[in-house]
Amino acid sequence: MTEKLYYVDGYLKETEATVTAVSGNAIILDRTIFYPEGGGQPGDRGMFGTLKIVDTVKDDDGTPLHVLEKGSVIPEPGTKAGLVLDWNHRLFYMTEHSAQHLVSALLYSMHGIGTVSVHQGADGFTVETDREDIPDGILLSVEDAAMKAVNGGHRIWQEEVEHQDAESLHMRRSIKVSGRVKIVHIDGIDEVACGGVHLKNTAEIGEIVFTGKERIRGHVRTMWKCGRAASSFRCRNLAVVQRLSALFSAEGDEITGEAERVLKENTELKHRIRKLEELAAELTLKPLLSGSSVSISSELDVSAYESIIPSDYPSPVMIADMSGRFLFHGRDEEFAILKEKLSLRGGGRNGMFRGSFKESPEVFLKSVREVAGVNG
Repeated sequence: MTEKLYYVDGYLKETEATVTAVSGNAIILDRTIFYPEGGGQPGDRGMFGTLKIVDTVKDDDGTPLHVLEKGSVIPEPGTKAGLVLDWNHRLFYMTEHSAQHLVSALLYSMHGIGTVSVHQGADGFTVETDREDIPDGILLSVEDAAMKAVNGGHRIWQEEVEHQDAESLHMRRSIKVSGRVKIVHIDGIDEVACGGVHLKNTAEIGEIVFTGKERIRGHVRTMWKCGRAASSFRCRNLAVVQRLSALFSAEGDEITGEAERVLKENTELKHRIRKLEELAAELTLKPLLSGSSVSISSELDVSAYESIIPSDYPSPVMIADMSGRFLFHGRDEEFAILKEKLSLRGGGRNGMFRGSFKESPEVFLKSVREVAGVNG
């Protein structure tokens, strides 16, 4: 049985261990400081002697399996070597785990919002809640309370108790294991059953920031960053705000109003430009629609011509623009021939077809004329 030293001291960075068994590309050790993946927290990685451990997972009975890098020479049982933890990796996810406990505890104690599931990742952690909707104001209030708890320096500690004693605590989350239960406490804030590894104090989290939310499975999933990731996020956002402030010559809340004004102006300008493009397309194409086939290149987007070609126009019309898009008016069989012979991408219906070509408009239209006999 593997001695799980990460429960004795989650801050141990190295120890000596002996291989007791091999399971595929993984080794089992007599003792380990490597936490196996579980509870939303990724498994640890590091070194066993000169061998690289790329992940730690659990066997069917909960035994930690230390997964070796592909191509490694698998050590024989009895091999003894130094076990060295990738501490930066561990500390990052240990910080996230402790921060997630704090956020989930505050969601529940402040607003009665339960946690359905959690996930930890390299870009932050998520807490899926039991609510269909949560106003941003509530989540920002949790962020504020979380930062007060971080600055307050609450002790985080763990104990193992009998199952009945754990049940008597009436914790915010049901107990999912049988037998003795590991309880993680955040003094004055939370106590919950958890088999993970944690920091010793909330002050070590450094910073917590709410970054967004989304709907999933009918629930609100909230997104958070902590520690260095939170600091980087805040600094990036500050840089963006400063840049926008300079671009719009506005400060603070004025930036939003100025951005909305510019977007409205942009929409109106696009609408006016579209009308002018359609007018230019009409002036270009209408004189050519005398009953015979037409093929032209245009600096305007081909969509500007769509409403100009009469649906009952008797002859083929091909328009190609500078961006490699075409608009073809004609019979289905005519387009089918063009598509096959010229390897066109696109389609359509009711005599109007759209798509793209790879050559220059001049070369493309020359090929169209040769294949379909469309006039220039």
